[in-house]
Amino acid sequence: MKTQSIFGDNRLDKEFVALVTQMSTNGSAVINRSSPSASDKKAAYRFINNDKVTPEKIEKILVNQTNTNVRQMGLKEVLVAQDTMEIVRENILDRLKKHGRTVLECVRTNKGMRSHSAIVMDAENGVPAGFGSLRIWGREPKPLAEVKEEDIRADRKRQPSYYIKDPDTGRIRYKYNIPITDRDSESGRWIEAARQIRKQLDPDVRIIMVQDREGDMYPLLTLPSEYENLDIVVRAAKNRVVLLPQGKTANLFAYTAAAKVKDTYVISVGKGPRKKARNAKVELRYGKITIRRPHSPVYPQRTVELYFVRVMERAEKGVEPVDWLLLTSIRVESVEAARKIVSYYRKRWFIEDFHRLLKKKGFGIEDIQVENPQAFAVNLAVCIKSAYEVALVKKGYDSKDQTLPATIAFTPLELQIVSQLNDKFNSTKKIYRNPYEKGSLAWAAWAVACEGGWSAMPSQPRPGIITFKRGIDRIENVYQYLLETQSSPICG
Repeated sequence: MKTQSIFGDNRLDKEFVALVTQMSTNGSAVINRSSPSASDKKAAYRFINNDKVTPEKIEKILVNQTNTNVRQMGLKEVLVAQDTMEIVRENILDRLKKHGRTVLECVRTNKGMRSHSAIVMDAENGVPAGFGSLRIWGREPKPLAEVKEEDIRADRKRQPSYYIKDPDTGRIRYKYNIPITDRDSESGRWIEAARQIRKQLDPDVRIIMVQDREGDMYPLLTLPSEYENLDIVVRAAKNRVVLLPQGKTANLFAYTAAAKVKDTYVISVGKGPRKKARNAKVELRYGKITIRRPHSPVYPQRTVELYFVRVMERAEKGVEPVDWLLLTSIRVESVEAARKIVSYYRKRWFIEDFHRLLKKKGFGIEDIQVENPQAFAVNLAVCIKSAYEVALVKKGYDSKDQTLPATIAFTPLELQIVSQLNDKFNSTKKIYRNPYEKGSLAWAAWAVACEGGWSAMPSQPRPGIITFKRGIDRIENVYQYLLETQSSPICG
């Protein structure tokens, strides 16, 4: 939807909005599929290859809008879900190799790039306020002719390129003995994003970083001791050492599994690859632990005190059981508090669904044909903005939260269009009318779904992502027409 000027050029701003709309309309990140005419394709390719257009500028406007949304929504406690997405593009691999063209990613795969997203959400209902951070990158491109055999060998970790000279001691050391925060690595993005978000949001906003197993890094576990009003919930991946009384130690996973069961309840488990949706009966354990830092002495904090919440299912044969070990800096001393930590972790799945929307069955970012790394990154950033707007409106509808203002997703002029659509779909003859309070995001999303073809009948399934795409596109077409003609909004 319409955004403030990013590039300082009216033509580029207009092309940006047009490209976002086209991708949202057609549900594709591929310009040849999303652009309806030859002139639109030409304008889109000219836009992503323009030197003034960078993914960093698009990220900046997304982050600024998030800060505004957090204030507008009156949020005092937010969850931040992080995840790294790899974009693997098999369809151009052979073409790049054949012509000896510059690779887009690491020399081992020659396939794509990565993006790291940190999405800020309302801690109460999981509705996203926007991006706290967005980074798109690839490793330094190399012509294939310059790729060394040592870079692609299976035992490449034994090669000289995996060692560096310590600038302080002059000694040669394995490069992963360097703190994560001092490396230009994928792992460092998690810490970098957390620090960035804490600095940019108002100090009185409590931030809870919610990470999956990829975020289980010791310096991230110690972040709450560095910043005020910042907590973490991390799903454990590493079998760390737990310090016990009298100098004894224990294995993290074994110790928490042996803890006393404090509660038993049922949670719903969504479907996944080769998995059916089901209800799982789980055992809940929780407690306080002290974790010892890794053997490497690169982190100054020797220990960190955390609480754990362990959710375990005794599943039937042939079913992969639920087993989540969550580490948190939030005090957990009751069943209610433990269940709340679990609910925080489950809300982070929004980012997983969002990345699924971007991939093959959604916007198809892995089918992008652009070879130039910078243009590809811009193409991806535009698609991420387009997909997010659709996902936000759908999430607003699914939440049914009438306290969330529609202004976090729509401009004032767009809301005038939505209001007239509500009048259209809430005629006196209509049996099933919009049940949500006027001005709320759920109210606006209801009208968008109707404009996208949803009948609002109880017998009809809830509107899906494609329905919201169609509705947003039609509103955007009216919006663009009104901007160009400077006339008053008139809807069907």
